[in-house]
Amino acid sequence: MTTAIPTTSRSIAVRPDQPGEVHYTSVPVPAPGPDDVVVKVIRIGVCGTDREIIHGLLGTPPDGTDELVIGHEVLGRVVATGDAVADLNHGDLVSATVRRPDGCPACQAGQSDMCLWGEYQERGIAGQHGFMTEFFAENRAFIVPVPDDLEHVGVLIEPLTVVEKAARQADLIQRRMAYWNVSTAVVLGAGPIGMLGTLLLRSRAIDVTTVARTPKPNPAASIIEASGANYVSSEVESLQALHQRLGNIDLILESTGASILAFDAMTMLGANGVLALLSLTGGNGTAEVPTARINTGLVAGNKVVVGSVNADIEDFTNSVDHLRRFETLWPDLLEQMFTNRIPFDAALGSIAAKADHGIKTLIEFN
Repeated sequence: MTTAIPTTSRSIAVRPDQPGEVHYTSVPVPAPGPDDVVVKVIRIGVCGTDREIIHGLLGTPPDGTDELVIGHEVLGRVVATGDAVADLNHGDLVSATVRRPDGCPACQAGQSDMCLWGEYQERGIAGQHGFMTEFFAENRAFIVPVPDDLEHVGVLIEPLTVVEKAARQADLIQRRMAYWNVSTAVVLGAGPIGMLGTLLLRSRAIDVTTVARTPKPNPAASIIEASGANYVSSEVESLQALHQRLGNIDLILESTGASILAFDAMTMLGANGVLALLSLTGGNGTAEVPTARINTGLVAGNKVVVGSVNADIEDFTNSVDHLRRFETLWPDLLEQMFTNRIPFDAALGSIAAKADHGIKTLIEFN
């Protein structure tokens, strides 16, 4: 069976210098080289980064154009492969990584997520078109095979890698200790990243409390509590009161997008604990913080604060395994995250508008 591959692919793009401007465009679909794979897109997830790009806060077009095809949370099927690609076949379900290396020592070592020079490119974000397009070609090294039984939730692979990497890095850091057992964890933020972080930690039987602003009942709280985690509204219980109630907190994942909460989290972190900061916070926000108390607590408590961004191929592979684990533990729970499904041919205005509401918006290509 073969699929006709067009020479150009209809796509959704923005002009980063024109906030709110979203349009259809066509981009070339190159014939696959020996190591390449051509993918027909099934669906794309829209995330906070996409929203910031749509609103003109982020985004760099490829050289030679003023438009950027957005989208980096992708699920699709292989429709063609190069002669050197022996492990993928027509119809195979796949996702793709986001970052492309710049040649620094870390990138050369296969860890572009730890890039030293910062000159990397990212599909749909910086310097390369994204996946919100009917077809795309990509090097096999950046393609992630996905089992067919995960087709309904596989679009969550990329966002799950954010917390996969954070949890993996925390475990690597804690090799400094002869004893590391995460008993109590806090997740700050109940957006898709916070929710997936909650599920990942719960799948390890960790006692998790997820904190967000909105009081219960709400859809995010329902999903979080269905996993056995605790949901707390910061409008009902302060972080200080939560800290006193929980006692020693071993691990904190911060995913709120509010920079001040990074410093609040430092005061909450328990002895020998790890705080993973996952939010990129733009702007010029400032605040008065108890620097002496924070410093003393970090030093005396042997605590670690680590930033974590992007992900390695290992994290994508782990995401595939853990999505299947989630489906076993909590059947049908992940699909409750998909609160908006927009046909690719829908009015472009609805893409920009609906992406700002609900939990997870999907662009459906079929």
